[in-house]
Amino acid sequence: VFAPKEASLTIKAYSPNLIVFPYKGEYLSLENVDELVKLAEKFDVVVVGPGLGLESETLEAVLEFFSNLTPGKRLVVDADALKALARDLAVIRGFKAVLTPHAGELRIVSGVKVGESIDERVEAAKALAKAVNSTVLLKGHVDVITDGEKVKLNRTGNPGMTAGGTGDVLSGVTATLLSWSGDPFRAASAAAFINGLAGDLVALRKGYHILATDLLDALPEAYKLSLNPSKCREVRPPETGWLPVG
Repeated sequence: VFAPKEASLTIKAYSPNLIVFPYKGEYLSLENVDELVKLAEKFDVVVVGPGLGLESETLEAVLEFFSNLTPGKRLVVDADALKALARDLAVIRGFKAVLTPHAGELRIVSGVKVGESIDERVEAAKALAKAVNSTVLLKGHVDVITDGEKVKLNRTGNPGMTAGGTGDVLSGVTATLLSWSGDPFRAASAAAFINGLAGDLVALRKGYHILATDLLDALPEAYKLSLNPSKCREVRPPETGWLPVG
């Protein structure tokens, strides 16, 4: 985790599983970019966006980071980093990237309002994927995953997963699978399925009052179930159906 020095102390105290790299300043700025690029080059995948903030210089720093990163780097771009891309879509085109917007973020990035029908959501996601030469995972009641040509629809997940932090978990799962496969489309498709399945397991046991940490606890079982489709079909949260990835 690359975070401001003051925040890094809290993050370190939260869990020994988190390796934290503190940087100077209260928020990411242009003076931090060189350090961040050198650090990012050491890792297989970089997740950019969660907890980033919307300071104008921070958004500029994100674009500068992408501009200085080695082409072909595997990236997951989420949350506030998506808003930075609204300033310059072309900067992301040279990477093996997965963008994970919800409908509102996709509108900010592309300038296109996302319709409510699945067909409209598919077309909006495909248009953005083509514009950035990347995979787009459009989050929603039905997730749309597309590289601009191929399309997958994922129907795991439930209304309880609108809680804050669940999208950050999805970004982490996507990054993990991207590090394994190197294929952004396949990684995003599997991540949406597994993350949603974890949410369904939680909902089945405790209802829809789901926390992001609940998803983390359910991920190992969800991953194991994802390898056995017949078992996946037995996971049905209360008062909602479950349909496999299409």
